Amino acid sequence: MKKIVLVLVLLFSGTLFAQEINKIMVDPDLKSDILIGRCNREGLNLPPFSSFFNEFYAKYSPDENIVKQLKKKTGDLKILVLMGTWCDDSREQVPAFFKVLDGLKFSDSKVEIISVNRKKTGGDVDVSGLNIERVPTFIFYRKDREIGRIIEKPSSTLEKSMLLILSQE
Repeated sequence: MKKIVLVLVLLFSGTLFAQEINKIMVDPDLKSDILIGRCNREGLNLPPFSSFFNEFYAKYSPDENIVKQLKKKTGDLKILVLMGTWCDDSREQVPAFFKVLDGLKFSDSKVEIISVNRKKTGGDVDVSGLNIERVPTFIFYRKDREIGRIIEKPSSTLEKSMLLILSQE
């Protein structure tokens, strides 16, 4: 009996503390759906977000020579992406970013995505300590230490900006 109670407590507490992923809400100002809080690529492939994700993913062609150079530098890299599904720059840059990551064969498990509203808050996810002023913001970490950011649009291309960040450490 004690084992059954323990299993039920563990199951209940796991669901109680689990954060919702790919949460969709209606933005009161825009009167349209946005993703809010933690999300993943599956969430970006849900309608209505899939239309922009698939369009810009298909359009982007990463420089294969730069991608080859990047492959050597991504070993213990982790990336935090803060974006807004309402934001034109996020709609363009995030799918392109995933196209670069796919060229690198970079694991989605090393990428965390937080979707924010127009006030740059992430719903149930506290992003206040990240100093996010514009989205998308791609934050690169190695050994839990921030090593660089790409904010809004890269200075040249995503892959060149990534290579510059990963080459300076």
